[in-house]
Amino acid sequence: MTYFLGIDLGGTNIKTGVIDDTGKVIRKHSQPTEAKYGADRVLKNMVDAANTVVSAAEMSLKDITYIGIGSPGPVDAENGIVISSPNLSGWSNYPMRNLIAQALGRPTVLANDANAAAFGEYWVGVGASPDIQNLIMITLGTGVGSGIVLNGQIVQGTCGYAAEIGHMIVQPDGRECGCGQRGCLETYSSASRTAVRACELLAKGKPSSLQEIYKSDPQQVTAKVIFDAAANGDELATDVIDQTAYYLALACINLTRILDPQMFVFAGGMALAGDALISRINSHFEAQNWHAAPNGVTLNIAKLGNDAGLIGAAAIAWDANRND
Repeated sequence: MTYFLGIDLGGTNIKTGVIDDTGKVIRKHSQPTEAKYGADRVLKNMVDAANTVVSAAEMSLKDITYIGIGSPGPVDAENGIVISSPNLSGWSNYPMRNLIAQALGRPTVLANDANAAAFGEYWVGVGASPDIQNLIMITLGTGVGSGIVLNGQIVQGTCGYAAEIGHMIVQPDGRECGCGQRGCLETYSSASRTAVRACELLAKGKPSSLQEIYKSDPQQVTAKVIFDAAANGDELATDVIDQTAYYLALACINLTRILDPQMFVFAGGMALAGDALISRINSHFEAQNWHAAPNGVTLNIAKLGNDAGLIGAAAIAWDANRND
């Protein structure tokens, strides 16, 4: 049996796990990132978290074949550098891979966290089949993140910026996005913007069972609350979700035409709605998609849940080891 150490670096918490070559999590650990104290403190915490979980698994670092790190923001995977990270103060061209490898004494590989999570689903998640070599993962949360696996390999791009699907323009001259563009997918289909659109309609006095919640505290009108209302037949909530699904379907159609994937995998908080979301996306997808591909593209909910980042980090370690 071969063992890998996965490190999922988040802006709030560092998650570490010892994972075997079947994708089974042997032991996992979480501790605060403490990002506000700078890169050196975060690095120390990563090393501490790694040592803690290895000890908890009753192993030593010598038992770990490879270490994988999933980091937010664009990364230079080839050289092991975090180019920048919006949630980690002071991180610019930070040589994370080499520093972790030196501190822990094991070969180490680095990837963007969304790419790592996508590769985890490819390895042991919903895409875990010898027949599946091409998938696109879309994460629906505060923003819209994504990772792309083609021919069994993560797509990195020239500068590590590949798979920024959330900033694909789906509505020319549309809603303003935080990135400076207008009409980005993220402005129509993220969980947070889905809630914003519902609140805009409620502010205009549109009839809805959500009005009472909105008048009490608009921040309580979350994507989950909207899906719950739609399940109970609320017309406004249903229309808002349908628009979210429509733009996700447009993105999937465009990506299908360009990349020819076998499946789309939806993850993140809003994906917990399950078929209530997927069925709507699929309906728009089927209605507008050009059926030229001999094999149908499937739309799926991610399987790995809260361990997706952790298992994804181990997955890139597994991949690096098999390619050594």
